[in-house]
Amino acid sequence: MSPVLASSRAGNFVRALIVIGLITIVFRELYLLWYFHTPAWTSRPNEIRYCRSYYERRDNPPDVSTSDMESLAGGRVKQVMRSPVLRPIAAYKPAKACPRYVFAKVGSDRFVVYTFPTG
Repeated sequence: MSPVLASSRAGNFVRALIVIGLITIVFRELYLLWYFHTPAWTSRPNEIRYCRSYYERRDNPPDVSTSDMESLAGGRVKQVMRSPVLRPIAAYKPAKACPRYVFAKVGSDRFVVYTFPTG
């Protein structure tokens, strides 16, 4: 008999793991819809929320190298959070102010630039 259908301790354990997995997937999806306004299966959204506001993707250049990123940020870039979409978000954070740019990592040496919209 399958362990899922069994009424023993093993069957209860397997059913509990399946229920926990389903709950995790559903709540992750709801969190992504609430936080990023996009489902989990899509690519990275055009807007990134960081520092209690939304950053928009900068069109030119669409992606920069590590040295370009450090020159834009004005110094070394520190990873401050991880995106639930499984790509790290790194941002240079001076003192207590919100950074002007947020950089999302694309490859090993490529970053997408997000800037705080002014006006």
